[in-house]
Amino acid sequence: MPLKPFTAASDDPAALSPSAPSPGGTVKICILGGGFGGLYCALSLHQRSRRSPRPIHITLVEPRDRFNFTPLLYELLTQELAPWEIAPAYRELLKHTAVNLRQDWAEHIDLAQQCVTLRHGEPLTYDYLVVALGSQMRPPATPGSQTHSLPFNTLQDAEQLERRLNDLEQSPHVGVVVAGAGPSGVELACKLSDRLGRRGQVTLVDRRGEILRSYPQRIQRAAARALSKRGVEVYLNAAIEAVDASGLTFGYEGQTHHCQADIALWTVGTVPRPWLGHDVPNSTSFGQCQVKPTLQLPDYDNVFVLGDMAAMPAPGRDSKGSQEPIQNEYPFQNRAPTTAQAAYQAGPAVASNVLALIANRSLKPFRYNHLGDMLTLGQGEAVVCGFGLCITGRLGGLSRRWAYWLRLPTPAHRWRVLKHWLGFRN
Repeated sequence: MPLKPFTAASDDPAALSPSAPSPGGTVKICILGGGFGGLYCALSLHQRSRRSPRPIHITLVEPRDRFNFTPLLYELLTQELAPWEIAPAYRELLKHTAVNLRQDWAEHIDLAQQCVTLRHGEPLTYDYLVVALGSQMRPPATPGSQTHSLPFNTLQDAEQLERRLNDLEQSPHVGVVVAGAGPSGVELACKLSDRLGRRGQVTLVDRRGEILRSYPQRIQRAAARALSKRGVEVYLNAAIEAVDASGLTFGYEGQTHHCQADIALWTVGTVPRPWLGHDVPNSTSFGQCQVKPTLQLPDYDNVFVLGDMAAMPAPGRDSKGSQEPIQNEYPFQNRAPTTAQAAYQAGPAVASNVLALIANRSLKPFRYNHLGDMLTLGQGEAVVCGFGLCITGRLGGLSRRWAYWLRLPTPAHRWRVLKHWLGFRN
């Protein structure tokens, strides 16, 4: 029979799970995933740990050795930023904190026994669990796409693409085809066009009828101008049929086309990572876990899910772009986007609610606040839209860089990056 999960609001001591922390003991908090949601939750817990009525022990489980600040990954292609700036080592970020880093893979979550099985290390028991494993590239179903195309989602992907570009350094003409005209595809197309210059031809292919389909029209227009300025060929309403060593085949306006390319990049969508366990929580059709407004699992108050894995609530938007009041009931009709911005906001919110549970205080519902949209549109250029303003070009590039600098993980890392940008030696 499953153990009843710990609920801070319970007035009956017998209702506490046998594995719940004893009064006065150290509280064990386990965080799975070191992306924007997990890392920023861990850092926030450390910063607020003095407010906890009881000592806490924070463990962050993450297999990679470096954090990936993914929105700035594209700057590596044009050498505007160095890898250390956007991919600092976890041990460097956490060395002056009380967060215990376990560089390992989480394999299984046992919700009843409050235990996480790791691939290599000893199992971890927890009093509170935060699941922030993010998303993964949607497995390509197009023939040849897994063999002959490259993804672009991690530092390793960027390094792989850089090696391929270096192999083509002496080639007089380089063809690149990008599958997918979402934000990643558009940003890649602009950066690669600037990187290759006149010897490069970049082609963007998407099965939908518009670029950046989920973005405001003013961003779509700015992106279209940037692509046109760089001579990027764009094929919309184009059904990708196959990828091979010579390029990409797609159907367009009733005919089959083959785009010759030295490099094919695949940016067609992501999906949430699957739940690690037999007791899979209720999920949406997109595969996200259904959560309470506080981002807790409905049946386990001591388990929080955030980021891409969770159907986090967000204010609705009408056709004019105005925001409707947030819905505080379950399930939600409006979801926060699967973006770094949403996970970045959710991490500290979950940290606050975990500490509230420990102190037996009321929890607060998570309220996603859309702060605007930012896309890089080539070397040194970007579009930044929010709060009624839309900045493009070089000023947009500076604004975007500054906004992301403010969101780098720790003050020490921000200071080191700022000194580098200002020309001081580290």
